[in-house]
Amino acid sequence: MRRATLFVAFAVFALVVQTTLVPLLTGARFTIELVVMYVVYLGMRQHTAWAVVAAFLLGYLVDTISGTLYGLNAFAMTVVYMAVYWTSRHLWMDNVVSQVFVVALAEALKQIVVGAVLALAWGMENGSRLLEIGVWTTVATALVSPAIFAVLERADEFAAQEED
Repeated sequence: MRRATLFVAFAVFALVVQTTLVPLLTGARFTIELVVMYVVYLGMRQHTAWAVVAAFLLGYLVDTISGTLYGLNAFAMTVVYMAVYWTSRHLWMDNVVSQVFVVALAEALKQIVVGAVLALAWGMENGSRLLEIGVWTTVATALVSPAIFAVLERADEFAAQEED
């Protein structure tokens, strides 16, 4: 029960901060994808069906408030989760450097999936501007990820205390 409560609390916190506070601080030039970091964390640490559903629901929540094509972020987050899950089963990723690298690759994958679908749906107008925003978003997300991973690991330890 505590783990589900923490999931909902972090999802709401991530969405609120990602959509309100970060654009104010960055002047809307880029964002920090807290939701992608959580999906990467789930892909690295939680190898259950619940985690796949959580990744899909996180993307679905982003779709609800983002105003893009409905289902686009749900699809992209599920792709990101599956890529991180597959990678974490084959590579050792317990140190900070590898976690930052995986977050950067996951964010780049999400940007590629979203950009490809939007290019198919709406055309290639503003492609260079979207590429610039995507690069800065990837860099910022990767650099912030160690702090967010530390919070998520602490929350997992807190939830595990209840199960013991």
